[in-house]
Amino acid sequence: MICMNSVLVVGAGPSGLTVAAECRKNGWKTTVIEEHAEIGKPIHCTGIISVDGVKETGLDVESITLNKVVGARIFSPQNEEMTVKRNEPVAYIVERDKLDKLLAQKAIQAGVEIRTETSLLDIRKETVFVQKKGRGEMLKANVIVGADGPFSKTRGIMGVSLPKEKFVHAYQFRVKGHFEKNLVQVHLGSYAKNYFAWVAPENEEMARVGLAVSDGNVRKSFEEFEKKLGFEGEKCDMCSALIPCGEPFREIVKDNIMLVGDAAFQTKATTGGGIITGMMAGKACAKTIDSYFRDKKPLSDYWKNVSGLNKELVLHWKIRKYLNSLSEEKTNDLVSKMKKAEMEEFLSKYGHMDKPSKFIGKIYKSPGILRMLPEAVKFFMS
Repeated sequence: MICMNSVLVVGAGPSGLTVAAECRKNGWKTTVIEEHAEIGKPIHCTGIISVDGVKETGLDVESITLNKVVGARIFSPQNEEMTVKRNEPVAYIVERDKLDKLLAQKAIQAGVEIRTETSLLDIRKETVFVQKKGRGEMLKANVIVGADGPFSKTRGIMGVSLPKEKFVHAYQFRVKGHFEKNLVQVHLGSYAKNYFAWVAPENEEMARVGLAVSDGNVRKSFEEFEKKLGFEGEKCDMCSALIPCGEPFREIVKDNIMLVGDAAFQTKATTGGGIITGMMAGKACAKTIDSYFRDKKPLSDYWKNVSGLNKELVLHWKIRKYLNSLSEEKTNDLVSKMKKAEMEEFLSKYGHMDKPSKFIGKIYKSPGILRMLPEAVKFFMS
């Protein structure tokens, strides 16, 4: 006899585990299936999360934090530098696999069942066909949540097809060397077409170095960036992944199937970050499911319940589109103008990693920025 679940979650990343834990706390029998043998592996993420996001989601990351950073150095293609920083940490660099394990432990403590080495094959109403170590099985669930990342099998079953232009390809190594511990580096240039390259220090001797590109050979792009910066230290722990890069789409619910996290493009198009936004969406997804079971509210209310998050994600996408519209020459010019408009001081005071509305709205009260960057401001506000 097949036991019926109230909720079945596909994918044991931060967004899926958040949905699962919240649903179980609300009293609904919940199972998570994860295709890999170990939670958190392989790693597909740099692991930078904002201090504000950690507070908002209630995460306790002290035991898995390698470094705390106070800001970033941003370099134009011609190496003009703009520094944005505060006196206190603004972000944590965490052990990414341990973050997933921490969330999985909390989900299990809440009563969630997690089945590893179990991959999704198909969904037909309340029957979920899976493969467990090469053998076919069937599971039952009233609601199925696809938290299975950018390649989402669940999304495909729902009939949602997205072109490759909606993704960027990221490539990263851990590199030994000498690094400024408290600041992340962001590099803009042709080697990181329509995105950027980064140096995220774990400490003074090790950093996560990578980039993302919209097309082309990402490995060659990384080698070009590596040559420009002159890294000579030993490299290890290469990871490569697709990152959703676009605004959130509406087709996140179909019948009894829902999408969350990277599968639903609930990621920041500016940076590719999706841990905090995915967890916030996971809470909204679980709230929707709870109302569906308790009050017979439609699952389509999910779109309304993520409206606040979506407003921020749309702003991230507008910023990304604007930056991608610039040539290298205009990017250099933009960085120069931003420095003259005292954007370093402005962003250091008002900048927010997850919620651009926190600082964009204040631009209207800054005549110097309005005067120096009229095209950019108009683009963001449109």
